[in-house]
Amino acid sequence: MIEKSLKAKRTKDITISPQNIYMRNPLHRLLHILSLLFLLFLLIPHSAFGIGAPDAMNKQFVVVIDPGHGGKDPGAIGSKPSNREKDINLGIAKRLGELIQSNCTDTKVIFTRSTDVFIELGRRAEIANKAKADLFISIHTNAMPKGAKRAVGVQSYTLTLSTTGTNLEVEKRENSVIEFEKDGAKKYGFDGSTESSIMFELMQDRDLESGVEFAKFCQNEMVKTGKRHDMGVQQANLAVLRLTYMPSVLLEVGYISTPSEEAFLLSSSGQETMAKCIYNAFVRYKAQHTGRMSKLEQVTPVNTSQPSSSDETEEPSDSNSDKAEPSTTATPAVSQEQASPSSSQEKADVPMFKIQLFVSDKKLKSNDRQFKGLSTDYYQEGKLYKYTYGNTSDYREIQRLHKSLNGKFPGSFIIAFVNGKKVVTSDAISQWKRNNKR
Repeated sequence: MIEKSLKAKRTKDITISPQNIYMRNPLHRLLHILSLLFLLFLLIPHSAFGIGAPDAMNKQFVVVIDPGHGGKDPGAIGSKPSNREKDINLGIAKRLGELIQSNCTDTKVIFTRSTDVFIELGRRAEIANKAKADLFISIHTNAMPKGAKRAVGVQSYTLTLSTTGTNLEVEKRENSVIEFEKDGAKKYGFDGSTESSIMFELMQDRDLESGVEFAKFCQNEMVKTGKRHDMGVQQANLAVLRLTYMPSVLLEVGYISTPSEEAFLLSSSGQETMAKCIYNAFVRYKAQHTGRMSKLEQVTPVNTSQPSSSDETEEPSDSNSDKAEPSTTATPAVSQEQASPSSSQEKADVPMFKIQLFVSDKKLKSNDRQFKGLSTDYYQEGKLYKYTYGNTSDYREIQRLHKSLNGKFPGSFIIAFVNGKKVVTSDAISQWKRNNKR
């Protein structure tokens, strides 16, 4: 009996699950990553990689308009059960589509829904991805929880994988549609694996700047032209944006929970105003990327965005209080207050590794809550501020530091600089390995 037990134990000890084989075999892992990258290549329009780039200025522009919620999912509810977010979203979306179809002959418009039907988040993204869309616009209406202060204003959201306290309520509300889907949480969860991180980094680098650019156009039109209250361009972990492979923006066009904005958004003139603002933003964005300018719409704002005597205003978060315009030229990393952890001084021609935490279209204050107590650096690429933590020439050290942060910043990843210039991380790792063999 003892011998049989020992044999059984030995057999159990040497049994390796397929998952363990995958984890222990670098070749299998590499092949899996390559297959995911190949899939990503097939899904992304070739012009994004420069293939056929000379024709990019002449090709048809494809925009997908996504009216949030629908069918069994009403979205936020106003002062009466019949005042539903899904109807406001659809009304603005259809008006926006009509404006584009009438004035932009070079553009193909696709709706994720054009009637009051329920569409799963994955299906919405699938429509955009299959169409190889150049832009994805998701239209939503905001709401404050019952008992909270009333708020007015518009917001334009782009994607981040990092969940912050500032936008947690928005994330909960706009991702709540998952509850209407079978196994929704499992389908749309970001698993944090190396493969998922690599795919997201590729999409983020390629699309985020364009997404922020369009979000700023929208915010500018809604605030300056439409005379709405400005609550800023922000980032949030929104499933419908995470699943799309093109520049994507989610617009919150006002608060149905605030009487003055509820009345505005339910009115035909209010929906027309918001549609024209988004349309003008689209025209400016398309002209920037294709060189083809279309007719702009004259907007006659219905000025109800200022709070009435019964409306208390929820102020924008600290992350949007700094209105400094970002530089359009790339600049090296700059310290915010004190340097973040570093075990070595920068040396000429030696790769320095950092952890990129997240990206913002505004320069944030050093004590902004999004840093979660860390002392950070930042560098600029185009109009974006990219915030980093850590600074070391030892790749193993930055790996350990990154692992310690993974719970706080799930979308973070390692980057590298040589002589103050950003380089391909894999090249920097190879150089570090060569240097450490000497």
